[in-house]
Amino acid sequence: MKRRPRSHPYGLLILLLALVLSLGLPVSAGAAPGGGPKSIDPALVKKLKDSARGSVTISINEATTFASFIVAGRNGDLLPSEKAQPQGKAKGFIKEFGGILGVADAADLVQVAVSTDKYGATHITYEQRYRGLPVFGGVVKAHVDAAGDLTAVNGTIVPAIDLATDPRLTAGQALARAIAAVVADPPIAITDAAAKVKPDTLHAESTELLVYRTGLVKGEVGTNELVYHIVVTNGANIRDAVFVHAMTGKVINRYTLVDNALYRQLYEISPTTTPVWEEGAAFPGTLNAEQQDLVTFSGNAYYHFFNAFGRDSYDALGARMRTVNNDPGINCPNANWNGTTTNYCTGVTSDDVVAHEWGHAYTEYTHGLIYQWQPGALNEAYSDIWGETVDLINGLGTDTPGGVRTVGACSMYTANPAVVINSPASIARTCEAGTATFGPAVDATGVTGDIVLVDDGVADPSTSNGCTAFVNAGAIAGKVALIDRGICGFADKVQNAQIAGAIGVVVADNVAGGVAGMGGSPTIPVPAITIPSLRITLDNGNAIKGELGSNTVNVTLKLAPDPSSEDSYRWLMGEDSTAFGGAIRDMWTPTCYGDPAKVSDVEYHCDPSDGGGVHSNSGVPNHGYALLVDGGTFNGVTVTGIGLVKAAHLYWRAESVYQMPTTNFADHADALQASCTDLIGAPLAGLSASSTPAGLSGESISALDCVEVIDMIAAVELRTDPTVQCDFQPLLGQNPPSLCANGKPATVSYRQDFEHGLAGWSLSNEGVFSGWTSTVAPIDWALDTTLPGGRAGAAAFAAGPDAGNCDGATGDISGVMRLESPPIAMPGSASLTKLTFDHYVATEAGWDGGNVKISINGGAFVIVPASAFIFNQYNATLETAGAGNTNPLAGEPGFTGTDGGEVHGSWGQSQIDLKALGLKAGDTFRIQFDFGRDGCGGNDGWYVDNVTIQYCNQKKKP
Repeated sequence: MKRRPRSHPYGLLILLLALVLSLGLPVSAGAAPGGGPKSIDPALVKKLKDSARGSVTISINEATTFASFIVAGRNGDLLPSEKAQPQGKAKGFIKEFGGILGVADAADLVQVAVSTDKYGATHITYEQRYRGLPVFGGVVKAHVDAAGDLTAVNGTIVPAIDLATDPRLTAGQALARAIAAVVADPPIAITDAAAKVKPDTLHAESTELLVYRTGLVKGEVGTNELVYHIVVTNGANIRDAVFVHAMTGKVINRYTLVDNALYRQLYEISPTTTPVWEEGAAFPGTLNAEQQDLVTFSGNAYYHFFNAFGRDSYDALGARMRTVNNDPGINCPNANWNGTTTNYCTGVTSDDVVAHEWGHAYTEYTHGLIYQWQPGALNEAYSDIWGETVDLINGLGTDTPGGVRTVGACSMYTANPAVVINSPASIARTCEAGTATFGPAVDATGVTGDIVLVDDGVADPSTSNGCTAFVNAGAIAGKVALIDRGICGFADKVQNAQIAGAIGVVVADNVAGGVAGMGGSPTIPVPAITIPSLRITLDNGNAIKGELGSNTVNVTLKLAPDPSSEDSYRWLMGEDSTAFGGAIRDMWTPTCYGDPAKVSDVEYHCDPSDGGGVHSNSGVPNHGYALLVDGGTFNGVTVTGIGLVKAAHLYWRAESVYQMPTTNFADHADALQASCTDLIGAPLAGLSASSTPAGLSGESISALDCVEVIDMIAAVELRTDPTVQCDFQPLLGQNPPSLCANGKPATVSYRQDFEHGLAGWSLSNEGVFSGWTSTVAPIDWALDTTLPGGRAGAAAFAAGPDAGNCDGATGDISGVMRLESPPIAMPGSASLTKLTFDHYVATEAGWDGGNVKISINGGAFVIVPASAFIFNQYNATLETAGAGNTNPLAGEPGFTGTDGGEVHGSWGQSQIDLKALGLKAGDTFRIQFDFGRDGCGGNDGWYVDNVTIQYCNQKKKP
């Protein structure tokens, strides 16, 4: 993969690799853990290029450092020496050149599918196995054209697997962990205690033991783990893929399989459905208008895929397309596909939304894009692409005026969220604003009120961050609260303002840049957010603050049409769904809705909320499709439109032939280019959404059209890493300084690396509620040998899992676990003695976390203050008990959260000056690592390793 959400020099790595390959130099084999090949053999690449007919292009997957796409140039053949039938040719290539993809042994690939398309090309699909177990995301596809030439081989191979395959947990134990995780943090909002998700309402749709590569979906170098892949569902509005570590029971990943046209949190109310119409029954019969629309538009979606691509329903086997109208199990307005049925609220039944939801079904049964990060954004984009394509060809709904807009222009039917400053006149203006994925949307009337800057009494660094209860709550009541971005989640800020009585919230950015939205959900889901909120830029926020001392600033949060917008409905999503109050996305100009139009846009979503921005970042591939269809000059690149028929066939071929669950934007670009080459000169079926096929369109793709595909890829930056706006930093700083001023190595007087267990260290714990003893969440530090971040060996681990339910009773896992050292003697060179330890932090930010305490000469344990740290001190203060934190360490300084923009951490070293603690030669002391968690929610926990006491030899004066 070519995308990395964190800023790392991997672009440079790829350039260096390309240089190494071009020069035929050796490539280091030490980067990957475990057995098997560690990196591409340059000699093998040279052999391929020398033996292939025509040019060979190789794309690299950054997460594995092996090839993800190997393509022969036009009329080329990757294995001309092999004259066998397609399956034999594919097998021969894998046996001879599979190492370029990371294949250690051709026997590790199992052929699972063979298909021949209407152009005569044969496609062979293999899945990776390890000691008989499936490898998640490990898929290879080989493509042989009608002439018998092997034109491309692409896929993802998880390299260097070296795992024991006997799980410690049974499938039943893993299911219990998975269900507990869903109960503790359901994918739907809960505001009514009686409506909480109960374990007995959930079951496993499927359970599979497999090898899972962490970081693969996000494009990161990860580790190989043995996990249970469990799909937990209630058969309606909950369907989550949960990955439970088969050795430790930790949930190492989870994402929803219920895809939504509009991202919202959903209320848990199980739908009860009764068919009111079946195929063959009288139509419209007694159906109301919306029921008729659902039948009609579902038919439109079916016929679009069948007529153009020959696909008989989403599973290609004629599966019944079951639809639920006015589904009480989702938080309206919304619609979703839950793996069995598409489901709709009243007022959310327009043609593009219905086809969008069925698009998710076709995605699940073709490329199966994982619903996180770039694969998830591509998943959402494909549904928008098919939804809008059906909208454009079915002749129903609001299609006119439907002319092509100027590049960058919004539609006049798009009302943009804005904060309108009504007074004072000196700063009166309309401020473009970003919306929130939580709380109600603003409308054309809006909410009007005077602005009051919040004061939460905590200078961290600003008292206007709004992260704790407001000390000026009385002044906020009935007003619009102005809150600074930073420290805590957006939803928590808005919830605090609502509790204080605010009628609306304006969040001012704390860094310069463009408009962006707000995601996430409140840490504590009660009360539900019922007031609107918008986010404005730093400049506009400062303009308001500059007047507050001397003037009353009055604002309106509303939808405001862009005066430069143009008269066209083309490329709007959901414009006829009345419950949305207008379209929800704009594929032509995604920035009109706060979504990115190219990867480098400031609107590009960088944090893990909404699955890593699946609904927002879909704007990039959405825009790519619209631009390829209609053409235009964008981002300095001119694209000549190739029309809807050609574009639809290209995107379908990419979906059905080349793309796979881990496909990211760069892989998508490869798939589009390969598809374009495949289709040159082929007659293309026309597009039709009725039972009458359009027949041949009379159009075919040319080599010049493929140039436009390349131009589109460049224009929206499908091959660009989002490194500028996603400049994430690790929680723990890297490159610790030398302990000794003279640069010489320090002398070690005590060291515990935990390689032989926790011997000599004492364990204790203290729970707050009866749920502390739950078997789901360990209550003591333990030895862990499956360390994150690719670290070898063992470490002490305090679990902070995503579990519990904050009920203050049997489901509440609030408590603290302590790891205490034996007495340690202070060495003679006391003034130059340091304590160092390596650690890894990945916790629920602010609520779970740990710190270091010390007891000197048998005294009480006290917190090691931040001032005693030389390097990597505590990164935050845990939420206080007053803010609702039931963690026994509430309000203490600690290590909490994850690396910037990530759901995981990374290893770092902390250094403490023991002199600053008053220790002197001859003293004895004990170290205690405390880790506390609140009653629900979580992540991974805290790992501690290599606890070392070291001192510097002070040079004696002559």
